[in-house]
Amino acid sequence: MRKVVLSMTMSLDGFTAGPNDEMDWLPPFGDEELWKDMHQGMWDQLRVTDTLILGLKTYQIWENYWPAAGANPASTKNDIEFSRYAEETQKIVFSTTLEKAGWKNSRLVKGNIAEEVARLKQQPGKDLLIAGGAGIAQTFMRLGLIDEYKLLVQPVMIGSGKPLFKGLNTRIKLRLLASTMLRPGVVLLDYEPRKPG
Repeated sequence: MRKVVLSMTMSLDGFTAGPNDEMDWLPPFGDEELWKDMHQGMWDQLRVTDTLILGLKTYQIWENYWPAAGANPASTKNDIEFSRYAEETQKIVFSTTLEKAGWKNSRLVKGNIAEEVARLKQQPGKDLLIAGGAGIAQTFMRLGLIDEYKLLVQPVMIGSGKPLFKGLNTRIKLRLLASTMLRPGVVLLDYEPRKPG
């Protein structure tokens, strides 16, 4: 059965972005050497993924950026490769307010999230990756729909912003599968929820 994997970058104090969606606390995106290990980890995950799960805001940002990134002279090699991947990979957008998902290989889901995810997991294919958006991640956590948590913890505390873990109404006990120290002091933590009992 396919798994739902949450892959998120976060600060040490649990934020995925600053109060106004700032990402200036991450290493500079143009510094390929700093991002080398993180990109490798990202591509390792993408190789076992054939469906991206996105919330409204991330979908809109990606739809405006990634289709053109492949042709942008300022794009890095990694940007160009990811632009191709994002174009060709199925994208499921969970939103009650979006009218239409017009980006290539995108599908809008407005209905019951748990039912849709159960249906997707029964289909043949690779894993489903929650690739962006603290809001959609929080919804999936509350519904108990995440099978694996891959958290890229940056060596910085930003004090305030968009928290990854917010609004949980129950405990989620986790089992550590792996922890990997990456070159710029980033730690990749890989957890799965413990089964009850």
